[in-house]
Amino acid sequence: MTEAFNPWLHILAATIWVGPQVFLFVAAVPAIRTVEDAQVRARIMRVLTTRFGWLAWGAMLVLVTTGIANLYEHALSVEELFELNFGIIFQVKMTLVILTVALTALHSFVIGPRLLSLQESAADQAQVASARRVSIIVSAGNLLLALGILFCAALLGSTFALE
Repeated sequence: MTEAFNPWLHILAATIWVGPQVFLFVAAVPAIRTVEDAQVRARIMRVLTTRFGWLAWGAMLVLVTTGIANLYEHALSVEELFELNFGIIFQVKMTLVILTVALTALHSFVIGPRLLSLQESAADQAQVASARRVSIIVSAGNLLLALGILFCAALLGSTFALE
């Protein structure tokens, strides 16, 4: 039973990572944009994105830690990590993970704060709209990467099941 703990924690962290991304992108942010008072809307976005940031980075830390532990649990050799079936899927998944960490950092520390500061100031609406577009594109890309990672995880799981 204890051997199930690490994979369960990995799946839980993946759920915590991806679920709120879907919710924010599809429901929360579009709903918040209907708030007419710009200052209230900006304050709501700051609180929501700050809390999501803590949740997301915590989940990412757990994902990386449990992912490394999963590799050691399965005692995979270097050769297995680069073999045709498992290896290619694993390499694609790790590439997607690196990209999503990079995009998340870019959005968390550069794009998001810039957009929030523009929204909170008396900035030109064209600047706000441009920053919002960049934020949406990066968020959508990150969500697609996260879904790709989940798909690769399912493929890896089925590859293990076949062996």
